[in-house]
Amino acid sequence: MERDSSGVWHAAQPVTHRTFRTREDTLKHAERVIQRGEFPMERAMPVTLVRNRREALLSAFREAEGDGVTLIRDLTFPVGEYGLMVRVTRERQAQPVRAAFASAANPLRSLIGQPVKLTVLIEHPYDVLSRAQGPLDVSDRAARIGEDTQLFSASAQVSGLPYQSATVTVPRGLLKKPLLYRFERLPEGGEG
Repeated sequence: MERDSSGVWHAAQPVTHRTFRTREDTLKHAERVIQRGEFPMERAMPVTLVRNRREALLSAFREAEGDGVTLIRDLTFPVGEYGLMVRVTRERQAQPVRAAFASAANPLRSLIGQPVKLTVLIEHPYDVLSRAQGPLDVSDRAARIGEDTQLFSASAQVSGLPYQSATVTVPRGLLKKPLLYRFERLPEGGEG
């Protein structure tokens, strides 16, 4: 965090850590980071957390209140004109869905009518064969973007996050890498 001339704190550089399964694991990890005083910054900040400052920050973090459900612990610990803000949140992460193309659970169906980007490629080394963009239409055995229609077997495996992305995997025999048809939702009014 960095304080401007009016005394208001602004984020100088956000640092995001991976997620953990339980609240306790998340808090333990945050405490370990504070105890070590090692934050994975991309650029150096003119702030050194000496041991007594680290202990004060750790104490303030432990005393911060969370509501027990969403768990937000948020505190700013000033060091000169800079500060360290620690926030721990708990959010639901969407889980990938895997289904056959003909299944109603096919995550590609959640993208029908949405503007999507299709990338056709060969799995590793990821040679891109073609690309297309536009609104998606899906039938029992095909996916269509404008004039570009892709035909799939009813049992082709589809995996992805509903309303975000889906990948159809088409095997090509024992010695060839499978083809991947990656459909990604485009941001509103934007190009991907």
